[in-house]
Amino acid sequence: MIGPCIAKGTDPDNQEYLVFGGDLFLGESVEVKSYHKNKNLFIVAPLNYSNTKIFEKHFDKDGLIDFKKLKEVKLKSTPFHRIYEIDGYWVFPDKKIKKHIEYLYQNGLENYSKIKISKSYNSVTSRIPVYSVNYQTILDRIIKDGDSISSWFICEREKNFDKGVYADLYVLGNLNEANIQIQLWQIIGQGEEILYAHLLLDKESKNINHFDLATHFVHPFDIPKLIYDKKRIELIAKTKWLRIDNGISDNQAFDLIKLFFPIDYLVDEFNENPVPNNL
Repeated sequence: MIGPCIAKGTDPDNQEYLVFGGDLFLGESVEVKSYHKNKNLFIVAPLNYSNTKIFEKHFDKDGLIDFKKLKEVKLKSTPFHRIYEIDGYWVFPDKKIKKHIEYLYQNGLENYSKIKISKSYNSVTSRIPVYSVNYQTILDRIIKDGDSISSWFICEREKNFDKGVYADLYVLGNLNEANIQIQLWQIIGQGEEILYAHLLLDKESKNINHFDLATHFVHPFDIPKLIYDKKRIELIAKTKWLRIDNGISDNQAFDLIKLFFPIDYLVDEFNENPVPNNL
C-alpha cells in the first residue's frame, strides 16, 4: 500500500497499476476505471446507487436506512471512515454526518438511529462550534414559561467576511397538546441552503421522542416569511441526514446539533435578536 488512499494493483497479465481507493480492497478483485484518462493511474469504479434497486426496500420515506441493518466491515472500517455492508454491497455514512456517526457509537445511540448512506468513501469536513447559543436555556424557557419562543441569532455583519458569506441561526419553539417542539434553522449565505434540526419532546416526561437533521433548499425571498411571519416556507428540495426516535437525551441532541451547525466557512459570533411573537 502507498499512503492512505492509493495502492498497487495487478491485472490478469500481472501488469501493475496505481489505484486510488485501492487500499480498501487489498487482496480482492475489483472493477477500476482510468483516472482522468491517465493510462497508469486508476480509481475504483463507483457503484451507481441511483440505479441500484437493491437498496430501495431498506430506505424509509426520507431515504434513510436503519442503522441496525448495516453490518460494519471490521477489517476495513475505521473511526470517521466507517464502511458497512448490506446485501453484499459496501456503503458509507454520508460525509456530512461522519462526526455524528462517531457520536452515536460513543453514546450507544446507533440502535435507535436511521442515517443517510453514500457511495463515497473519501471525505474531508471540519466544523466550528456555535458560540453564545445555549440550547438548554432555550429548552428551559419553553418548559418553564409554557410560551412559544422565537429568536434570530445574527452574526456581526460589520466584519470583513470572505465574499460576504455569513450564517444566521433562527430558533422556534412551541407547545402543542402532547409535545414540545423545537425547530432550528441555520441560514447559510444568501439563504438558498438551510441546515435544519427538529426535536419533539414529550410534554410530561420531557423525553425526546423524535430528532432529525436535514438540509432544506429554499428561495431566498421566502426567508422573511419564516423569520417574521413564522410561516412554513415551500421547499425546493430536502435531504434528511439522520433520524433518532427515542433513546436520546436533550444534551445528546444538542451535541449533535452543534456538530451540524455551522459548516466550516461560517462565523462563530452571534447576537440574539428576539422576534416578538405577536408580529
